[in-house]
Amino acid sequence: MSYKAVTKTLTYQTKHRLEFINITPEVDLFVADSGVQTGTLTLQTHHTTCGLWVNEDEPNLIGPATTLGYVPDLQRVLDRFASPAETYGHNDIRDVNNPEGKRHTHLCVPDENGVSQECVNGHAHAQGLIIPSYLTLIIENGKVIRGVWQQILLVELDHDRTRALTMLAQGEV
Repeated sequence: MSYKAVTKTLTYQTKHRLEFINITPEVDLFVADSGVQTGTLTLQTHHTTCGLWVNEDEPNLIGPATTLGYVPDLQRVLDRFASPAETYGHNDIRDVNNPEGKRHTHLCVPDENGVSQECVNGHAHAQGLIIPSYLTLIIENGKVIRGVWQQILLVELDHDRTRALTMLAQGEV
């Protein structure tokens, strides 16, 4: 057997805060196409307010709230840990557009040109403490080892935007 390492970067357009996107099908396809039979899969986002998580893709856990009509379990837990309603020093960064230091937007409201400036997102950085930006999983017999209910989820902690994720499959082929 020989060693092989393959990378691929994917992008996702998120739609709202605390969105959980099941990326398992894309990950499984990448691993199959990589040819790696025994090794590891590392996934890493390019962001501080977007993470990766292995859990069940079940609406009562992950939502979205707009579909359910109530707040799903994991949003309630994350917001209890770091509520968007709390005061965060990160939300008061001074910049040339706002010398007083207070941000007068909430969750990246676009300006008159449609451009979102600095966002009120201290809560998203705090929630990132418990939703890591990377995962490493085991590849065996050309497949990622997962339990029956385990899915790989991309987690948007901030607001709608384009997110990038790089995958690395490495090991014996």
